Amino acid sequence: MEKLHQHGIVLATQVNTRTDAMQVARDGVDLIVVQGTEAGGHVTGQVSTLPLLQAVLDTVQVPVLVAGGIASPRGVAAALAAGAEGVWVGTALLASPECENAEQARARIVQAGETDTILTRAFDVAQGLAWPAQYPGRALRNRFTDQWHSQIDALPQANEARQQLAEAIASKNYDLAYIYAGEAVGLVTRQQSAADVIQHLGDGAERLLRDRFAMLLEGHEALLEE
Repeated sequence: MEKLHQHGIVLATQVNTRTDAMQVARDGVDLIVVQGTEAGGHVTGQVSTLPLLQAVLDTVQVPVLVAGGIASPRGVAAALAAGAEGVWVGTALLASPECENAEQARARIVQAGETDTILTRAFDVAQGLAWPAQYPGRALRNRFTDQWHSQIDALPQANEARQQLAEAIASKNYDLAYIYAGEAVGLVTRQQSAADVIQHLGDGAERLLRDRFAMLLEGHEALLEE
C-alpha cells in the first residue's frame, strides 16, 4: 500500500462483507467497491448488494462504488441516492461489441432472463482452476451446470465431462461452455456499444433523480401549505 501511494497510484479494492470494508479502510485504500452476490463472475455469495451497500456506507468514510445487479438507470439512481459515489458494472456491457466475447455469447446474453444464472463451482472444478471454494462463479445456466452443479465432488474424476467442456470452450459451444454474468442480465435486451450503454445509464439516472426529487419536493411543499 505504502509503495503504491509513493508512486502516486490510487488503489481500489473489492469487498464482499462489512468486515472486509472496515479492514481495507484501515489499511488505507483509496476506493472501495462493494460487490453483492448478484454480481457475475466469482463472488463470495454471502450478502446481496443493497444490504451490503447500506452496511458499508454506514461504516467507512472511504469513497464507495457499488457492483452487482446494476444494469439500468434505475439501479444507478438507487446507488447514488443511497450515497455511493458511482457504480461498477460488468454484465451491462456483455452484449457490447467492445466486449471480448463471441457473437454467440452476446446473443445468449440478450436472450437470458434474470432467473437464468447460477452461482456454481462446476466450471472451475472441471477446468482444474484453483479458485477457493468460498468463491463460486455466477454464470448462465446451461446443460453443463444442469448436470454437474449438484455433483461437484465427482467432477475431478469425470474425465469425459471435463474433456467435453474443454472442447466446448474452444468451439464456443455455450450449451456447455460458461458465460459469466450477473442477475442483471435480464436487463440487457439488445446489443449496443459500450459508449451508448454508459450514456444511457448516466443520462437516465440523472433524469430519474431530478424528476423524483422534484416530485418529493412538491409533495413536501404541499404538506407544509396544508
